[in-house]
Amino acid sequence: MRRTLEGLRAAAPGSRLVFTYVRRDFIDGTNRYGTRTLYRSVRRRRQLWQFGLEPDDVAGFIGEYGWRLVEQAGPDELVERYVKPAGRNLEASQLEWSAYAEKN
Repeated sequence: MRRTLEGLRAAAPGSRLVFTYVRRDFIDGTNRYGTRTLYRSVRRRRQLWQFGLEPDDVAGFIGEYGWRLVEQAGPDELVERYVKPAGRNLEASQLEWSAYAEKN
């Protein structure tokens, strides 16, 4: 994540960035969100996910790289805004959030 944002430092002012992130409390094992098997797979065995953020820390984190947080949404909000209006009955994972930012 840091390397990606470092590479995007040169983006033109007004550029937009949308990304998802996994909650840090899942990465560090504090909260597994009822997904013991997923945690074992992506953290212990294969160590695929190594970086996480907390929603309150996103603005400060991306701000270090010249980005301004415009909006972020947790899984419940995404379901209300996009899934239900489409007539779908799906749930979203509580450990993944979405963020929208603009380059300063």
